[in-house]
Amino acid sequence: MKILRISKLLLLLFLVVSCTEKQKVASSGLPFIGHHDIAFTNEDGYDKGDTIFHTVEDFIYLNQDSVLLNSKDIKNTIWVVKFFFSHCRTICPPMTQQMAQLRDSVNDIEDQLTFLSFSIDPENDTPTRLRQYKNRYGITASNWYFLTGDEEETHRLGTESFYVNAFADDNAQGGFAHSANLILVDKNQHIRGLYDGTSNEGRTQLEADIRKLISNEYSTKD
Repeated sequence: MKILRISKLLLLLFLVVSCTEKQKVASSGLPFIGHHDIAFTNEDGYDKGDTIFHTVEDFIYLNQDSVLLNSKDIKNTIWVVKFFFSHCRTICPPMTQQMAQLRDSVNDIEDQLTFLSFSIDPENDTPTRLRQYKNRYGITASNWYFLTGDEEETHRLGTESFYVNAFADDNAQGGFAHSANLILVDKNQHIRGLYDGTSNEGRTQLEADIRKLISNEYSTKD
């Protein structure tokens, strides 16, 4: 009987947590993408029943100006992220163009946003080359960083942390394959959306969701 009572209590706790999770997602209308766990004990600062959502891991990368960017320095901003390489001739140019248009359309909230472009071909994409790439597209935004670092680590970061494809592929044009998605990451480093980075529709939806996240901060804590 004691085991039965414990089982019922655990089931009730799970139902309560499930309801709380749904309300939390509904507060902004955006999902939390990725694996998440339920914390049943008070560990590491989490209360009983807290939902632990997937969090993008911290990183340190060299930017186009040869300055190290630590993710902790941009922790309190919303991130728009893509993976690319500068000599890509397929999806990278339209992705960069769509991201540039997005950046221009949200200049009224630029202090709350950071744009990140991770190169998956760091051997060729030196800071100098990334700076040239940025200039080629007329990108002058101070909150948009083109990043280069260890190739294997970058591929792992894209696949395991940001949940998009990013890897070397001899059969792909340019020798690399990556997702066409732009990634929306909230101020707590949770992934909140993936968008087609080659289409106007994807860009429009991404802007709408960015504004939802910001608006939600003033009404209820996400």
